[in-house]
Amino acid sequence: MLRRLLTNEDDDKSSSIDEEFEDSSVSEIVGGKLSFNETENASSSVDKYRSWSGISGTEISSGLSPRKSSQRVAFEIVSAKTNSDSKKKFVSYTVLIKRSPGLETQPGVLERRYSDFLSLYQTLKKLYPMLLNSFPFPKKAILGNFTADIIAERSVAFQHFLAYAYSVKELRQSAELAEFLYNREIQEAHAMMKLAQFEDSAVLLENVYFIQEKILDEGHFSTYYTLCVLVACLNAVDNVAEAQKYAEIALSFAAEHEKNVLTAPLMVLAVRLWWAVGKDKKILERRLQELKQSGTNIDKQPTLLELVLHRECPLKPI
Repeated sequence: MLRRLLTNEDDDKSSSIDEEFEDSSVSEIVGGKLSFNETENASSSVDKYRSWSGISGTEISSGLSPRKSSQRVAFEIVSAKTNSDSKKKFVSYTVLIKRSPGLETQPGVLERRYSDFLSLYQTLKKLYPMLLNSFPFPKKAILGNFTADIIAERSVAFQHFLAYAYSVKELRQSAELAEFLYNREIQEAHAMMKLAQFEDSAVLLENVYFIQEKILDEGHFSTYYTLCVLVACLNAVDNVAEAQKYAEIALSFAAEHEKNVLTAPLMVLAVRLWWAVGKDKKILERRLQELKQSGTNIDKQPTLLELVLHRECPLKPI
């Protein structure tokens, strides 16, 4: 059945680009893993990811999960549910991004609909035709022609597509994949910050970090940027323990971004966070002094929150 659901042509032009449903009560377990939930109204990104968040009161393992050369990144679609907005019903797929083998305590979580997967596939295919011309992708389906089996098989196809995109360097490092995986949540978090919704913003940013630290090279600027914004948000709501934890991770990459405008404000805030949690801050103070001696005006720096609020998002490396 999987074969008849896949295509490498842009066919079925008359069918819906999204998965719309006449039957809104798909609610069974397929294969013991993928869950299907009944129709619910579309919710915000924060609501989608809050249950996975480690900053909402749930303890998770602290710090950065060490990478092992034997581990690989796996994409698993764990649920598919019908949602409704003012115009139609559609299916949204929840994707876990995790390291395998082993127990993943910090999975990245995505919720995307068929049109998101299709847009990514079509855009990448135009940019990299040699890499994707022969790659099968699920067809758009006729309205109402959906069963739990079809959704389950589509989910497998989406998993294969993401795994393939991750395995090919050109696709993995593309701006298009970054947009699909996390950039939209960064933009949403930044918009929330401008409304002083720092706690909700932190939920999104923590999840973005969990994705980036698996997908991107260690110390990548995008990950560093996300950590800095996350620290600023957590500090803004006085979540000192979590702010200090993520500041410590960010500082482990700071040497690679020493000249970036984020680094000095991060270190200034880190000194206060270290003091607040009772950690020795002498090394940080020494690093700040070294920055000052190299020409950075530490005393006239904006705060980390001021900096990330009033710069373009996402901030670009120098």
